[in-house]
Parts: sequence; C-alpha cells; structure tokens
Amino acid sequence: MYAGRLSRLLVDAGCFWIGSLVGRAAAPLFYPWNLAGLSMHFRLLRTVIALLLFVPTVVAETVRFDTNVGTFDMELNPTGNPNLQGHVDNMLKYVTSGSYDRTVINRNNEVSAEGTPDFVLQMGGFQLPGFELPAAFSDFPPITAFDPVVTDLNGDGLIDFDTTGLTNERGTVSLALSSTGANSGTSSFFINLDDIPSLDPGGSIGEFVPFARVLDFATVDLIRSLQTASLSGGGVGSSNIPILDDNQLVFIERAFVLDPVPEAAAAVAAFLPGGGFQPTPPVASVTLASIPEPSSLMIAVGVLLFIAAVTRRKIAY
Repeated sequence: MYAGRLSRLLVDAGCFWIGSLVGRAAAPLFYPWNLAGLSMHFRLLRTVIALLLFVPTVVAETVRFDTNVGTFDMELNPTGNPNLQGHVDNMLKYVTSGSYDRTVINRNNEVSAEGTPDFVLQMGGFQLPGFELPAAFSDFPPITAFDPVVTDLNGDGLIDFDTTGLTNERGTVSLALSSTGANSGTSSFFINLDDIPSLDPGGSIGEFVPFARVLDFATVDLIRSLQTASLSGGGVGSSNIPILDDNQLVFIERAFVLDPVPEAAAAVAAFLPGGGFQPTPPVASVTLASIPEPSSLMIAVGVLLFIAAVTRRKIAY
C-alpha cells in the first residue's frame, strides 16, 4: 500500500517538473498580453495546490476479496468511529499476512431470529482443504488466529464503548464470536444479508459490533443464491455451506488492501476545465504494470505556476 503511494508521489513530482519545463517554453507566448487581471487567480491557484500537496487526507481503508465466483469490496470503519480501530487493525493483520487467502465461505443464507429468510454470510475462519465439499466439518483446518479483539475490559459481558449508530443492517460486517463472549472475535467474520437487530450490542443474541460495510453486493447476492449443504461436527458454523455444482466449494482466493483514492486531488481537479484528473485505479502491489500513468493534473500545475511566476516578474517591470 505504501509502495503504491510512493510510486504515485514520485510520478507526480516528475510530471510537475515536466510541466514547469513546458511552462518555461510557453511563457513567452503570454508576454504581449495584459495578464495583470489574472495575477490574483494565479496566486489563488498556488495556494490551492500547496494545500493539495502538503495537507494529508484521511480515507477509509478498503479491502478487496477475490472469490472463485466474483469480487466484493469491504470498507473498514466507514463512519470513522475511533472505538473501532481495534477491529480495523485486526482485519488488516489477517489481510496483509495472507491469512484469508484460500479460505472457505462456510455459512450462508439461514433464517434469522427475526424470521427473515436472509441471515448472514460467514467466512474467514477455515482454510480450504480441497475444492470439493469434505466428508466432515473437521476436515476444514482452522486458520492461525491472532489475539482476539477486546471490547469488554471489565468482563461484564457488555461492550465497553458507546455503540450508538452501530447496527447490524444489510451490508454491514461484524466479527463472529464464540460462546465465550464479546472478547472472542478473531478472524471469522460475517456479512449481514438483512437488517438483524438481534445481533446488535445489547440485542437478544449477542454483542456483535459492525465495523465495516460491503460496498457492492452483486457477488454476495450470487453466493446467497447458491445451493447449500451441511456437515456434521461443526455446530452452527457448519450448516448451510454454499456449494457450486458437483459439490465445489466457494472460497476466497485472495484478500488485499486497495490503495486509497486521492479524494483531495479529485476535488481540486473538479475546478479545472473538464475536471481533467482521473484517479489511478487502485492496485494491490506495485509492479511495472501497476505504476500509475503520469498525472495530467501535475503537468498542468507545473505549467500554470511557471507562467504565473514569469508573468508576475514581467508585470512588476
């Protein structure tokens, strides 16, 4: 992720330098004109660009899950709630370590406590033993778990922080918990397929804290529509396992963090003619094919700032 940001910064710096050279060559074309009226606009532009270059932006991190039936993206902590940082860090540890790669989607489309036909889609807890449904749930090797997320420091069975606004509604994501309570969440998580208030902190089922949201539901809906099978020996997590034809399992091929979209740059570019800046598509890693193309915005900035500087000196004379 940081390598991608660095490559973008280096490319933008190079484009800015190229733009300044173009501006130096183009500046004489402006000498016969009276640009005094534009001087204020150039100064304003320089101020905006300075803010763009030196003020960092805060963007929610997004994880992409590639499955064998499609892709979905998960935005971590979309509301920016500081109490959810432990959940975000937990998810990122499993993603960046590759723990979610080749893991089975093991629970699908049950009837909720409210009686709705859609409940949760659960995954992230077990490795893929093979491509076909095994004979028993014990054949799914559990992934290596990191320390659990602690949400109940005083041990009273309740979430310690304010959970106002954190509801298990359709598309939200929560950690799966064991019978030991609120502090048992590790790698396994579920996507809510409907609004399930009984899962909310203080609800009738447990203390499940939603910490993320799925941005696109096409793949999730596809998995939800699949046939299911149940295996013995795994409790509730072994019921309604989604399968394809010939008992083929549905699984996560890989999970990775997307590079954040430069929202501030896009906002400033909206003020330029044609809104000429388009963010580079997010990538998982930096390769020769993934280094971003030269930014037309930075070239334009270089040109304008050099012309502004030369014009200001000419007007002063």
